Amino acid sequence: MTGTGLLREGTAVWRSVAGVAVLTCGPARQAHGVTVSTLCVASLHPPMVSVALRRGSRGLATLLGPGRFAVNALSDGQAPLARRFARSDRTDGWDLPDTTGLWDGRSACGAPLLRDAVGWLECRVERTVPVGDHELVLARVLTSRAGTGSPLLNTLPTSATHDRSRA
Repeated sequence: MTGTGLLREGTAVWRSVAGVAVLTCGPARQAHGVTVSTLCVASLHPPMVSVALRRGSRGLATLLGPGRFAVNALSDGQAPLARRFARSDRTDGWDLPDTTGLWDGRSACGAPLLRDAVGWLECRVERTVPVGDHELVLARVLTSRAGTGSPLLNTLPTSATHDRSRA
């Protein structure tokens, strides 16, 4: 197989497993989150992560605005949260009626933290790199905290955590 078919659903790339996280940022009324399964360690020294977000997406624009964000590594019981933050029609805001009990405070930079995640990172955007139809965001990890439990894994693009709509 060659060309655009190389990464099509059902090909070898979809046989890999990735952790699922929600990136969050913004003040209370504009608190925003987006589900990702593209988070990777980019460097240990200095500590950095990378994440690919679709160019032109609301998630990318919101994340780049403040330049700081939190990574909430979801637990295996948080698939509904992954689906919620993957939906393109989701609403923003900390104080929405359906978010009671969802949040666990804020990071030092003010990014919302999700309750019951298996881990949290606080990050500062260092640069972005255009990569095809996405932007690769490179971010310095400022703080890290481990939670408990098992991570939520994404194994296929059609799994419960994946939404093909524009995030």
